[in-house]
Amino acid sequence: MIGASDHVAGDALVRDGHTEVVDVFFDDLDAFGMVYHGRFAALLEHAITVMFARSGLSVGHPDLTVVVRELQIVFERPVTKAGPVEVTLRVEQLGRTSAVFAFRFHSGEMTYAHGRRVVVKIDPRTVAPEPWTDSTRDLLRRTFLDAR
Repeated sequence: MIGASDHVAGDALVRDGHTEVVDVFFDDLDAFGMVYHGRFAALLEHAITVMFARSGLSVGHPDLTVVVRELQIVFERPVTKAGPVEVTLRVEQLGRTSAVFAFRFHSGEMTYAHGRRVVVKIDPRTVAPEPWTDSTRDLLRRTFLDAR
């Protein structure tokens, strides 16, 4: 188990960044009354979707045509009930066509899971990597990278 003073990213714990609240529903729980491990990816997607929408980027925006290249999740303790869970997100790295998001699922200081999600922006017609627009690059840098 990780300690409250640990600070790591990617492999690490995210303590600063942008926090969204996602709702865990009864059907997210498995037969043991814990959030099924496969549901964490969907819950993370909900948090990221809301984060981008609050920043002015919604579904259909050209810079939201991304594919997930990598998803790494380290589970620390189970979520054992339905209700709100916080997801703190931070851009760890911003490339020409990609971004690395570090994240942490938690309730206050209690961490349930943490990890990283790497996305690549693509051209929807060719499915080839495509650079972020300057406005999105500025938004990601200003809101999620420089805010540390």
